[in-house]
Amino acid sequence: MKKIRSCIRNFLRYFNYHILWRFIFLINCVFPVDKKMVVFADSYSKTLTDNMQCIYDELKKREGYKFVFCLAPEITGKKMRDMFNLYFSFMRFCKYYARCGTLILTDSYLPAFACKPRRNTTVIQLWHACGAFKKWGYSTVENDWGADKKALRRYPLHNCYSKVCVSSESVIPFYAQAFNCDESIIKAVGVPRTDVYFDDDFKAKARLELTDKIPNIGDRKIILYAPTFRGANVKLAYTDAKMDYELLKSSLSDEYVIINKFHPFIDCGSSIDEEFDDFVFNSPKGIDISTLLCASDIVISDYSSLIFEYSLLARPMIFFAYDLEEYDKERSFYYPYRDFVPGDIVANTSEIIESVLKTQNDFSPEKVNSFCKEFMNSCDGNSTKRILEWIK
Repeated sequence: MKKIRSCIRNFLRYFNYHILWRFIFLINCVFPVDKKMVVFADSYSKTLTDNMQCIYDELKKREGYKFVFCLAPEITGKKMRDMFNLYFSFMRFCKYYARCGTLILTDSYLPAFACKPRRNTTVIQLWHACGAFKKWGYSTVENDWGADKKALRRYPLHNCYSKVCVSSESVIPFYAQAFNCDESIIKAVGVPRTDVYFDDDFKAKARLELTDKIPNIGDRKIILYAPTFRGANVKLAYTDAKMDYELLKSSLSDEYVIINKFHPFIDCGSSIDEEFDDFVFNSPKGIDISTLLCASDIVISDYSSLIFEYSLLARPMIFFAYDLEEYDKERSFYYPYRDFVPGDIVANTSEIIESVLKTQNDFSPEKVNSFCKEFMNSCDGNSTKRILEWIK
């Protein structure tokens, strides 16, 4: 039965990529390209991602544009219905992909890679991360986490981009490697969602918005714990937090609270133990990551790329890398981790406490500012407008 299911999966993958999606695309090529049609496509999110939202909001101010949203369908829990909804979503995308003037992506989107865009269609990859931290795409071919060469030859990825937007010139070679593309299509024009970090009103309201959702924060400082996911792939993603909340509470709760913000791939709706519920909180629904970062006094992360945008605020970062050797072997990094990160690297809760207390009394932003200058120098509050000017 396992062999039969595997054969069926392989057949469907081949049929979708090489036959179905291309057929729908080709029959819609009888229609002319509509230069004013903009398609936003994402197979993971049911709503526009932050980068897409910034582009959409700016385009709405301009007359004449038509918008099509090809986003992740609702999950009903019924396998056949969910499969049908996903098939319909991808087929609908191929229809509009053949007719649109601009396609906006922020992540991988398989039907886009199956079809070569028409001459008058521009495909923009905004990507969902700043900088270049852990490897992805074609950079991971030799790693346990990445796709194998045979699969990539049969089902190429990232092969349709016209323009790729990045946060600084220094990361261009890594994006070219990850996307297996020429550096000439990559430009350091900034990242749309970083514009809010230069909005003083937004930053001033961020803490108020968070404390309105979690009144128990009070006047205490906020430590945001935002790790990336673990696991061999997206479907097997999990978190493996090894914090000792009891020790943290006894040492820090008078002056700090901890907000947990786990990766979107992970379902972390579990409640906090009652003994810690006045000190540790899960991020409230409806609070986006930019608000959390602007409201936080310290960020504890590990291998997450959110450290790049947090560096725009020049605040302390702590790196809880308890599984560094294992993670490096599985995913690997573009830079040597210990020389790269702009903050203390810790491996247990006692070291976290020590680092928090140290930053409280002796934090110097020079290392963070240098990091920001290297990896975020194209993010200045005008990224969205500059990107639209580039693709105009």
